[in-house]
Amino acid sequence: MMNARTFFTPARLIRRCLILLALLAAPLVVSACASMSEDECRVADWQRTGYADGAAGEDQDTIASYTSDCAKAGVRPDAKAWRAGWDQGIKTYCTPARGWEEGVDGNSWKSDVCRGQPQGAAFERALRDGLKVSETRRDIQNNDFRINELERKLQKAQKDDERRSLRDQIRNLDRQQSTLRDLLSRQEKLKP
Repeated sequence: MMNARTFFTPARLIRRCLILLALLAAPLVVSACASMSEDECRVADWQRTGYADGAAGEDQDTIASYTSDCAKAGVRPDAKAWRAGWDQGIKTYCTPARGWEEGVDGNSWKSDVCRGQPQGAAFERALRDGLKVSETRRDIQNNDFRINELERKLQKAQKDDERRSLRDQIRNLDRQQSTLRDLLSRQEKLKP
């Protein structure tokens, strides 16, 4: 039988919190997939909608979901007007600065949307650089968590060998943190 200490370990609490967050976020994700209501389909300015989608970094397949959504209302989207708007909007999205932002936010799936655009290659380079920053920040955060966990264990440790081992692990992680922070500083200088 589990006692309260075993049941409420930090790892279990984090896992339970992540599961709870996923359950709470599911309705939001599902509703985000419904791109347009029947009323919106009837009054849509397709060129403006295309521009907004392009400027938000939505891909060219977005029109297909509008076609599906609007079919229920008996409305056929003006794909030509949408595409003309999207072509203009995507140019405002596909910049190195936006690629950097998407990368830092960890949005690796955005790499294809700018392919073939005038600044597509620069967007992708900045996205890759931003993703490296995101990964380094995540590594720093994970190490911080591990250090805190080891420090809690150190406070409870009763044997000298165990305390020594925990201190060595903490020192090793501190060195890693220093290296990661130096790396992060260099990576952040690549911001366009």
